[in-house]
Amino acid sequence: MERLVFDVETIGTTWESLDPAVQESLLRSADTDEERQEVRDSLGLFPVTAQIACIALYSPEQDHAAVYFQGPNGGMETVREEKVVFVPCTEKELLIHFWEAAGRAKQIITFNGRGFDCPFLLVRSAANRVRPTIDLMPNRYSNQHVDLMDQFTWFGALRRRFSLEVWCNALGVERPKREVHGS
Repeated sequence: MERLVFDVETIGTTWESLDPAVQESLLRSADTDEERQEVRDSLGLFPVTAQIACIALYSPEQDHAAVYFQGPNGGMETVREEKVVFVPCTEKELLIHFWEAAGRAKQIITFNGRGFDCPFLLVRSAANRVRPTIDLMPNRYSNQHVDLMDQFTWFGALRRRFSLEVWCNALGVERPKREVHGS
């Protein structure tokens, strides 16, 4: 495998399941009811209060994709549809699958991977005691990790950051999240 394109989707734990000390810490800077609700609504955005619900991997050279997702306990089987395999598993298992694939790649490609996906993968891997096989955060100017968000902003020279949807629309590329998206 030469290149590996990937994206993760996350889901927050329930507020009630958090330790009271963690709840207190998260609410420390929230002064209003609205701000406190924002904290509760954003639990899925941080690897200390969320899990990886799904990770999609794509190999351009093989034109093959795999989607590993946390499915309900029992009852679900692996499904193959054309060039995609859908595999229900635990968070730990999907991390193991990811690191196996990443270890074979010479280049990884993400969109905002440096700002979200990679740190999330690293923290959740540590929490699940899964050892990384590659450095997901090499020098940002190397070719080992191409973060399209970095590329499209010329490493921050373009001050406004746009979503992948906006870039696809501007460049006339079919939007990948037209039918399926993280929400």
